[in-house]
Amino acid sequence: MANIEQQIQELNADIDEVKQLLGQATRLRVKQFLEVQQRRLETDLIALKEQQNAATVPAIEKKPTAPVVASTNRSYTKEITVYAWDQSDKFVKIYVQNLDGVGDLSSDQVRCSFEERVFSLEINNLKNINYLFKRGRLLNEIKPAQSTFKVKKDMVIILLAKVDAKNWECIFRDEKKTDEKPLPKMDDSKDPGDSLMKLMKNMYETGDDEMKRTIAKAWTESREKMNTGGEPEMPGF
Repeated sequence: MANIEQQIQELNADIDEVKQLLGQATRLRVKQFLEVQQRRLETDLIALKEQQNAATVPAIEKKPTAPVVASTNRSYTKEITVYAWDQSDKFVKIYVQNLDGVGDLSSDQVRCSFEERVFSLEINNLKNINYLFKRGRLLNEIKPAQSTFKVKKDMVIILLAKVDAKNWECIFRDEKKTDEKPLPKMDDSKDPGDSLMKLMKNMYETGDDEMKRTIAKAWTESREKMNTGGEPEMPGF
């Protein structure tokens, strides 16, 4: 139990530091990337807390949820333009967030179709709003039959199956820029704290002057709080 409590404390500290970096970031792709990492750490934190509760509290029988009553209010369609993403060797993962209540919708209200260069996400009647996520051609071809999506409590995760393991620098062809480097990825197989440190180092070393200033400022402020009365530490980059 003590080990779990220590892991929870470490994850809380990592989440606080990512939030601090997110507050300092000004570049859209950096913000989206940090939001994804925050989600991952928060997911790990929830899993640990559930594990901790399972060891001390007996399981509680879930009550059946009330049936969803169709709303008579007029709905309208809203295009999805904000998303976060990351990738592995096999999939490009797109995170469509801030969809409170989407996990309570029926399966026929959330649909996603795939073609070799296109995908389309439709969410019908989520609090009287119909959401549509459909843009131009993807940067690379995908495998439609192996692509899928997952509906969570407040977001939808779209998994585009890669044809090969090469790295995607963006999602859509019209976003491609020859002078912009892809963002680094967090290693899920390692300790979250160690992965976060390596992530920050990578972003600092490969980022432009604006990104370096943002990371250095956030790091300094964080260390000043930890070392009250002492000299603030700068990252050993």
